[in-house]
Amino acid sequence: MKKYFIEGLLIFLSVFGAFALESYRESLSKVKLKNKLLNQLLVNIKEDLGQLDDVQKILDLTLESSRILLEDHLNNKKKLNKAIIAEKFSDLRTMNISFFPQYGIYNQLLSSNGLENIEGELLKKKLVYVYESMLMRTAAADPVLDEMRWKSYMALSNEIIVIPSEKMNREISSDIPITILEVQNYLISNNYYESKDVLNFYNQTILYVNQYKSGLRNVKGALEEIALLIEDELK
Repeated sequence: MKKYFIEGLLIFLSVFGAFALESYRESLSKVKLKNKLLNQLLVNIKEDLGQLDDVQKILDLTLESSRILLEDHLNNKKKLNKAIIAEKFSDLRTMNISFFPQYGIYNQLLSSNGLENIEGELLKKKLVYVYESMLMRTAAADPVLDEMRWKSYMALSNEIIVIPSEKMNREISSDIPITILEVQNYLISNNYYESKDVLNFYNQTILYVNQYKSGLRNVKGALEEIALLIEDELK
């Protein structure tokens, strides 16, 4: 009986050891996959931060031009040259520039249960909050700006029309496919300075673009924090 007991115990230990070893290998494999995905996510975040800076630069151009136009509209003494008004108005075409973050690696983390293998609880919470809440809230502003620009340009067509040429006026240093075209022709009505719609458009542009920029600054800060947390996780 003692012999059979020892043999049975050895078989049990060998089977148990095999299962334990396989479980360890599987756990190690999951950790390696998690680390690989986090490394890739870190690269994506740095690319997204670069795109955010580019979007902010373009929005700054929109804000600068809209402020100049608003001040000119409110100034009762000295008015801008019509060619300058047309150029600044043309700049407002960029107000609907959007930020498109990369979701692919984050989705892979979800589908591979990579989030569960992350040791840092703060990193888990930040990832879920930013990718499933903050970025979506920020993206909600895109259609608002799109619709506002389209409707406003249509509503102001009796007061100001700017026709661009195919020649580039200014080049923005950015990977985002956007250009500032040279003004070919323009029509500015005699009622331009009396129009409350024109005044309201410049005012609303400043308001909405500033709100959008504020949201993007929050996203940038959150992504920078996630990048630091990922680096700590990988150490």
